Amino acid sequence: MDFSSLLYSLGLSGFFSSRAFLPAFITAFALKYGDQLPFLKGLDFIQSLGEAPAWLTHPVVVWGLGALALCELLADKSPELRELMDEGMVYAKTGASAAVSFGIFSDADVKAVEDIVSMAGFFDTIPAALSGGLTYFLSRIRLGAVSILSEADEDDTLGVRGFISWCEELWASFGVWILFGAPLLMSLLVGAAFGSLWLARKRHEAKMEAAKVACPKCGARIHPFATACFSCGERRERPNRLSFLAKTLEEVEPDPTAQKVRLLELKRSPLSGEAVKGRGVDLSCEEDGTKLFGDPDLTRRYLETVDSRLVKVMLVVAAFGLVPILGLVIGVVYYRFQLVAPFRRYLPLSRGIVVKWLIRLVFLVLALFQLVPVLGAVSVPIMAWLNHRFYRGAFRSELGKKGLLPS
Repeated sequence: MDFSSLLYSLGLSGFFSSRAFLPAFITAFALKYGDQLPFLKGLDFIQSLGEAPAWLTHPVVVWGLGALALCELLADKSPELRELMDEGMVYAKTGASAAVSFGIFSDADVKAVEDIVSMAGFFDTIPAALSGGLTYFLSRIRLGAVSILSEADEDDTLGVRGFISWCEELWASFGVWILFGAPLLMSLLVGAAFGSLWLARKRHEAKMEAAKVACPKCGARIHPFATACFSCGERRERPNRLSFLAKTLEEVEPDPTAQKVRLLELKRSPLSGEAVKGRGVDLSCEEDGTKLFGDPDLTRRYLETVDSRLVKVMLVVAAFGLVPILGLVIGVVYYRFQLVAPFRRYLPLSRGIVVKWLIRLVFLVLALFQLVPVLGAVSVPIMAWLNHRFYRGAFRSELGKKGLLPS
């Protein structure tokens, strides 16, 4: 068992926790063509591998992994597909990490099979198990950290998750190559990076728990922005307000119905304030059993609240539209938060993707007019109006399908 290979295998887990196929592709490519690349052929690690395992370096496998890495990259740029993949890809990453790690310690297919049934071969499978287990653990840490962003901005209106996605591509692309030459250094960096993510997640959870207040009736710990206790149902008349990124504010909301609407906008139970997972208009909170759009009056108020913003938003984005490029970006973010996110986050994945791409085609045409300041003051409000109409129509259609559309 080569120590450099072991260190590389374990360090590779940090990159597999971000991407399932990109690290596998780079590793297979390096094993196949490393002796032809000037910056790799002199490395002791590449030399120590000897004859690379045929199953990992077959051209079909190498370029097949490259195609999968490209598909994963494109899919991760869509918030809807990213949400769909987040949980399931943990297992794909674990399996890919274990398979590649096992390949690193195999000189050839036949020898690998012989080693597995021998005692020495049994110990040579330990790194693969360690790599897979570590990848699973680190993937869970990553998933817990990005869930903080998802709770605040599920549709990635600000583009933070998209930016992080590109950073992860760069991290996996360049980090794996550096890992070949400096496995100890990169392993330490991986440990530091994921240690920071774990601490950030724990700090967030501690702050959320510390912010909770005791229910005056049953003593249960509840969110300060809840309109009722999830345990006993005791009503709270003056809950704390929430910002557009779900941050608890010091001010209180005197209108309980307005608070319920705000909680629905953030995809939280209108009673307990607990975050609700999944897609669709028929979601229910697991904590208090509340059906989010089960109350026709509240659903009507929800629609009216979002609709009432349209004129103000169009005036604001018209002003932003006078500023080329930067004004467009700010205007789009603003109207998405105000008019689009309240509807889009409840659409089924398939419906949300179709509507989004239809809107994008129109967006590209209108965005060209924004380069001319005067036209921008017209084109950006049109974008806001169209987005509102499309997503509002899709949302109402889903409510109608489930029998939840108020008369």
